[in-house]
Amino acid sequence: MNGDDSEVAEHTADLSGNAPGELTEREIQELVARCPEQQRWAFEGWLRGVRQLDGDPIVSLAP
Repeated sequence: MNGDDSEVAEHTADLSGNAPGELTEREIQELVARCPEQQRWAFEGWLRGVRQLDGDPIVSLAP
């Protein structure tokens, strides 16, 4: 990825109200739709930050 791509991503994030590098709901749905059906549940959870790619839940160590 060149510098132009990262600038576009940052600008798009600014317009959507999301942090740079944060995916919108639409982007998540588009990526999940491209994933093989058997792995979608784990991949979607990973994109949302609630699962590891192996499907295990992400456990917070904070009390």
